[in-house]
Amino acid sequence: MLSKATNIEIKKINRNNIYRIVLAKENISKQEIAYQLHISIPTVSQNLNELIEYGLVRENGTFQSTGGRKAKVISSNPMARVALGLDITPNHVNLIMVDLASHVLRSQRYRLPFQRGQGYYATLEKLIGDMVKSTRVSEENILGVGVSLPAIIGADSRSVHYAPLFDGLTGLYEELADYIKYPYHFMNDANAGGFAELYDNPSSRNVLYLSLSNSVGGAVFVNGKLYYGEDMRSGEFGHMTLVPDGRRCYCGNYGCVDAYCSALLLSNAAEGNLALFFERLKAGDSKCRTAWEEYLHYLVIVINNLNVSFDCEVLLGGYVGRYLKPYLEKIRELTVKRCNFHMKHSSIQVSRLNEESSAMGAALYYINEFISQI
Repeated sequence: MLSKATNIEIKKINRNNIYRIVLAKENISKQEIAYQLHISIPTVSQNLNELIEYGLVRENGTFQSTGGRKAKVISSNPMARVALGLDITPNHVNLIMVDLASHVLRSQRYRLPFQRGQGYYATLEKLIGDMVKSTRVSEENILGVGVSLPAIIGADSRSVHYAPLFDGLTGLYEELADYIKYPYHFMNDANAGGFAELYDNPSSRNVLYLSLSNSVGGAVFVNGKLYYGEDMRSGEFGHMTLVPDGRRCYCGNYGCVDAYCSALLLSNAAEGNLALFFERLKAGDSKCRTAWEEYLHYLVIVINNLNVSFDCEVLLGGYVGRYLKPYLEKIRELTVKRCNFHMKHSSIQVSRLNEESSAMGAALYYINEFISQI
C-alpha cells in the first residue's frame, strides 16, 4: 500500500514538474525536459501524452535536425484555462483576465463608486460578462474570479472581518452569489498585489511587500509563502503608529503610517492625478516637490523600521510603487543612512507591475491552485 501511494505521488510530482517546465518555455523538446529533470525520456513521453490529452500541452512540429532524428517541439496551451481578477476599491474597479502562463489577456479600469445593492452588483456582472465575450474564452475554461478588497479577509476567503473604507462588508460574499456565476473568493488587496509581484519569480525569499496605494497595506512572505498571521491580519503596515498622536487616520486612530504614506497625499497635490503629480515633480514643480520631500521623509522611516524589524527585502508596490524607479537610489541612500545596521542597497526594491497588481494577484490564485493540482 505504501509503495503504491509513493509511486502515485512520484508520478504526480513528475507530471507537475514536466508541465511547469513546458509552461515556462515557449518551445522545448522531450530530451531537454528529461535532461533538466534527470528523468527518463519514456517517463517524459508518458506524462506528456496525458497532458496532451488534457489539452494543456501540444506538439508544434519539429526542431531543426542536428544530425539525427528531428526532435518534436513541445509547447503549452496557456489558454486551456483562464482566471479573472476583480479589484474593488471605494471609487474604482480593476478587472483582469490571465492565462495559465500568467499572461494578461485583458485589463480594464473603471471609475465605479462602491455601493452595496443590485445596481452595483449588476454592473460588475456586466463587466465580467463583457470581458469574457471579448476574449472569446469558453466559460468552462474559466477557473474562477478572485476578488481583491482593501479589507481583512477571514481564513474561509469569504468573510470580511474589517473594512473601514467601506463601513463594513459583512454578507458581501453572499450578496454577490447571484451576479458572479463562476467560483469566486475574497483576498486582501495587499496580499494579492504581493502575490502577483512574486508569482513569476518563485523562490525561498523572505520579502515584505509594502503597498502604497490610496490606502497603505502590506504582505509578508516567508520562504516565498504568504504569511497570514494568527488572525489573518499580517502585514497591516498602514496601521503601525508612525507619529504618536499625529494625523487622524481613516481607521479612527492618530499617527498611522497610512496618514503619511497614502498615495492620496501625492495625487491630491495634482488634481487627484498621481501620474500628473510625478510629471510635475520631474518638471520641478515646487508644490509637488514639497509634498514629495515630506512623503519621502516618512516613507524612509517606515522602510527602515520594517527592515530593522524583519531583516529582509522590502518591496515597494501599490499605486506609488510603479513610479518609484527613478527615485530608488535616493530612497536607498536615505534609508541606509538612517539604519543603525549594515543594510544592503538591494534590500529595497520597487514594483515591476502597475495598478492592476491586486486584481492580477487575485486571478493568479486560481491559476496557481490549478497548476498545483496537475
